[in-house]
This record gives sequence, C-alpha cells and structure tokens, in this order.
Amino acid sequence: MLSPFFLLEINRRAFNVLWEDLLLGFGIATFALCRLLSRRHQEIVFADWLITALGIITFINPLLYNYASAAYAKWNNLIGGALVFALAIYQDWKDSGKTPAAHFFRRLKHS
Repeated sequence: MLSPFFLLEINRRAFNVLWEDLLLGFGIATFALCRLLSRRHQEIVFADWLITALGIITFINPLLYNYASAAYAKWNNLIGGALVFALAIYQDWKDSGKTPAAHFFRRLKHS
C-alpha cells in the first residue's frame, strides 16, 4: 500500500499508476486483517479468495495497462502480486489440513 509513494520518489512517471496500486494494496491489507481477526471458517475462506484475486489483479495490472514509463512500478506489481498470490495459495493449502504436519498430528491423535 505504501510502495506507490516510495516509487513516486524514484520515478515521477509512476504517478499515473499510484491510485491503482494504492487501492490494491489497501484491499490486500484490509482483507488480510479481516482474515486474521475472523473466527468463522466461511469468512476466512472468503477473505482468502479475495486476497488471492487481488494478488492476481496486482500481478496482471502492468500487463493490462501501459507501465512502460514506470519500470519500477511494473516490477513492483509483478513481484508483489506474485508474492501475495503465492502466499495466499500456500495459506489456503495449509488451512485445508493437507500439510504433512497436520497429517502427522492427526495420525498421532488417532493412534
């Protein structure tokens, strides 16, 4: 969420993409906080899907719009979006209980 302001200091041409990145970062931060504070499974799953979608949008944003004049902003979105997407997928996989550790402790519990 703060990266557009840092990028603006590096490259004034990043101003055109400032608002998109600010809104995407705000959405990711807001739904991540909602996910952390939620206790209900349906809310957690919904927040996970929203964060995953926002990560994908952040990743493809430079491909949809012309970021040619703002190379730092393009790489910021590509790397940031890929990280958010990968971490959201990992967290969803971890929450599904299919991790080796969860499987191990489930077996221990039943033996």
